[in-house]
Parts: sequence; C-alpha cells; structure tokens
Amino acid sequence: MNTITIPTTQHIDLEYPVASLGDRIVAGILDLVIQAGYVIFLIYVAEWKVSSMADMWIFLPVMLYSLLCEAIFNGQTPGKMVMKTRTISLDGSRPGFTALFLRWGLRVVDIWLLGIFPGLVAIIVISVSKKGQRLGDLVATTNVIKLKLVTTFIDTIYVETADDYKASFPEITSLNDRDISILKEVLDAALKNKNPVLMGKLADRVQQVAGIQTRMPAEQFLQTVLADYNHYYGK
Repeated sequence: MNTITIPTTQHIDLEYPVASLGDRIVAGILDLVIQAGYVIFLIYVAEWKVSSMADMWIFLPVMLYSLLCEAIFNGQTPGKMVMKTRTISLDGSRPGFTALFLRWGLRVVDIWLLGIFPGLVAIIVISVSKKGQRLGDLVATTNVIKLKLVTTFIDTIYVETADDYKASFPEITSLNDRDISILKEVLDAALKNKNPVLMGKLADRVQQVAGIQTRMPAEQFLQTVLADYNHYYGK
C-alpha cells in the first residue's frame, strides 16, 4: 500500500494511505453530479439564456469548481469530503495556490484529452505512477490521500501532557527522537509481556545515558521521561 508520511509539530511522522483509484473516481463522479445540478438549475429552473459569450461567465463556477473548492476547503471538494480524501503536497503540507492551479489546469489533459473516454489519461497515469499520482499531481508535486491513519499516536513517541505539566528530568533534553522512540518501543514490549526486569534494565540505561539520578520506580520513571520529552519538544 502506498503511503505518504506527514510530519507533525509533536516530532511525530504520521502515515496516510494514498487514495485508491476507486476513491478518486467516486469523488469525481460526485463532484460532476453537483456541477451538473448547477447547470440544470440554471437552464431549467432559472431559465438562463446564453445569448452571447458575455453570458458565459455564469458557468465559471463549473469551470473553476475543483480549483476553488480545494483552495477554500483545504484540498477538498465536496466529493472528496464524502470519500474522506484530500489533496496535499508530497511533504505533507497544504498545497499552495500555484500547485492547485497547476493540477487544475492539467485536468484538460488528465480528464478531457480523450473526449470520448473522459479520465482515461488520469487512470493510466495513476495506475503506473509509483505514488498513484495523475499528471497534474506529478507536475504540482501533490497527491490525494485517504484520511485514515496507517500509524496512530499509540504507535509513536507521543504522550499527552497537561498545559501546566512540570517536567521532572530536564536532563532528557540530551536524548533525541530516535532514543525516545526506542525507549517507548521497549517499554511497550515490557508492559505487554509483564517484564519488570526489562523495564529495570531500560530505566538504568536511560539514567546512565542522560545522567539522571532517581529512586523512582522503573515504569514510573520511563513514563515520566516520555512525558517530559513531549513537554519539551511536543508543544
């Protein structure tokens, strides 16, 4: 499964799956239904008459639909909202207007180049590209993700702390994300297997590396180190 890694302010990398071809097609169909509904309303309900090119402005919302929606709704159209997908930059950030404009402009190729087979170019490019991107995504360095985490905060070094939390061990600032990630992984394994010996050895090692002296029980100490680290670097 293709995924995109998104860094967060808590020093955590979260993985989201790339939206499947089916997700993108269904979202596109839903958006087309909305656009068609707008046109039907104009013609049959509002009885709008196009008498000159100057009257074509009324169809701009249809032409600019995906660009405006993704710019306003943080990379989503109504169809994407229903399918719980979103357009993002490959670095996980919100796409800028230039990137959104590029992927919107290349819809002419992706969706409408082969008039009798709309979307065929996009389907082919998405199917063969390594990250499931259509041509517009490749040029704009964007992609569409499914808003369903592959990793969760439980799988990371994140530990929630209160706003008024007071750290116990300022020495842990000498540790880094990798150290804390290993600490949490070993601690989780020790807790799962009910292995106090392993927790004791881990606590001793952390104290030795960070230069900490404490009589706090091993499990409490390790949980406190995780909380302290998130207090210093996760806020």
